[in-house]
Amino acid sequence: MSLVSNPLKTLRRFLMAKRLRSELRRRKLLLDRSHQLRSSSSTDKHQSELADLRRKVLEVRSRALQQFESPRVPATQGAGSVSRPIVVAVDLLPLLRAGENGGIKPAIFSLLGELARQSRGALTFVFLTNSACHGEVQQIAGPNDILICALEKPLHPVDAAVKESAEFKLVPPPAELLQKIDVDLLYCPFGMTPFHVPGIPTIALIADLLHRDYPFTLTERQISERETYIQTTTRVASRIQCISCSGVERLVANYRIDRSRLFYTYLPIHLRLVDRGGSSNETRRQGDRPFFFYPANLWIHKNHEILLLSYARYREQAGDAAWDLVLTFHEEPRATTLKALAQALGISKYVRFAGFVGEQELDNIWQTAGALVFPSLHEGFGIPLLEAMHYGVPIITSTEFSLQEVAGDACYPIDPRKPSSVANALLEISGNTELRADLVRRGRDRLILFDLKVAARHLLHQFDSVIRKEAGFPRIPDRIGQTTIVSSPTPASKERWEIEIVCGTSSQQKLSIYLDDSPYGSFQKPNGKNAFSFVCRPNGRILTVRDTDSNNSNGTEQSDRPDDAITKITARDLNGRNIILYKKPAAVLNA
Repeated sequence: MSLVSNPLKTLRRFLMAKRLRSELRRRKLLLDRSHQLRSSSSTDKHQSELADLRRKVLEVRSRALQQFESPRVPATQGAGSVSRPIVVAVDLLPLLRAGENGGIKPAIFSLLGELARQSRGALTFVFLTNSACHGEVQQIAGPNDILICALEKPLHPVDAAVKESAEFKLVPPPAELLQKIDVDLLYCPFGMTPFHVPGIPTIALIADLLHRDYPFTLTERQISERETYIQTTTRVASRIQCISCSGVERLVANYRIDRSRLFYTYLPIHLRLVDRGGSSNETRRQGDRPFFFYPANLWIHKNHEILLLSYARYREQAGDAAWDLVLTFHEEPRATTLKALAQALGISKYVRFAGFVGEQELDNIWQTAGALVFPSLHEGFGIPLLEAMHYGVPIITSTEFSLQEVAGDACYPIDPRKPSSVANALLEISGNTELRADLVRRGRDRLILFDLKVAARHLLHQFDSVIRKEAGFPRIPDRIGQTTIVSSPTPASKERWEIEIVCGTSSQQKLSIYLDDSPYGSFQKPNGKNAFSFVCRPNGRILTVRDTDSNNSNGTEQSDRPDDAITKITARDLNGRNIILYKKPAAVLNA
């Protein structure tokens, strides 16, 4: 569709471009006066490089604006949900080498890549890196992105690499760096950092509350550090990103945060692995002996000791028919302790401590795995569960925290604190072909809830909306007198789905339904019935159920909501697929 055929969109785009050109002229004037910046000794030290950096930011912003307002690009093909070109500083200083960060590292890399694709050139990243991982960040950076090494580690100097690629090194970084180079937003995927400055909106990710839920798995110093950065994040961040709905609930319960500041995006990065086969896992395994697989770093909450005790018990019960166990992890001293435990239990010849493996080898392991056993005590999300669903591998896991949200009914549930529960699950899964096939089918159906494009779209919307709000252009209307009861994902499908909401015994009579930020409709709780349904084309939008009978009249999200208002939400398509979107936990966790 041409711009002429839609004059309203043409006018809006013209006015936006005019405002942005005016802003660019203002920023150029500021750049011309950059020699006046003398606020600190570190600024004096890097004055020349800082001026070059400001010039580079202005150049990429100008190119993005020209592309954004180009009449050769139809309005219907604009940059995702971005209303203007945005320069985003991404703090990657906490990044570690290889697999030390766990699954969050490939998840963040994948999410940033998808953000860049969806923005179609309107999003420019300014990556703040450390010298040890500077090269890894170079591999994901786009042609217009800027890399700044702001932390040099003694064993990994970055001078040569920066010089060759004409990038920037500011060690230590000058005070208020982001203001001086004029970025629009600070994104902190590893939590709050010193780069935050007033006047620049900040979005920070909090992956979990392990220090509150399982403090015995951490040292006192780790608990103190986590508590400090989360307290700081909740105080200064404009928005806080979680990686599951469960994560949102735990933050509200522990820190009493206004829900309007919280959002969640899943980490659906299972497609990053090269799945060479198109048939089921059972078919691909011909000639290979199946095994249990547990991909997890050797952190205490990953519960390897209980797994080894459970596996020893399982081998006693299964005898010669028992499957082997394969463990992948980042190498660390704790591996020696676990290997000694396996030796003491007499199972060392059946347990393969594979250590860290690359994505190609990880793909090979998934191709022949018999089942995923995932006895973790605590997770912010649970990436291996999606990988198992993708590869057609049945899942054994706990149903606490985010794991129930991710796995739904596509798993064999266990109590990870009890070796007998885990051992019984291993025995049942390895000996029951029909059960494995049923779990594989449920898992593949459930994958439709987890789409990287949907996650990136939602994060991109948060980028844009927080900038517009800071600039005085709120996108989300106040919902006076409404309190969120529950949020859930929806299938990433444009087909028609019937959504059924099962109500509890609370007194709420009228409920409002939102898909993302758009109101879908209000429903009266049926007399004598505990459920109602509606039909929509969900397309991966976040389904939010709100109580319109709330006495809350100040327009804020309340944390003290009824826990039994909604007990279950399911989605059903025309082909008979039935997917659980939300199920109230059997027991509400205490903060």
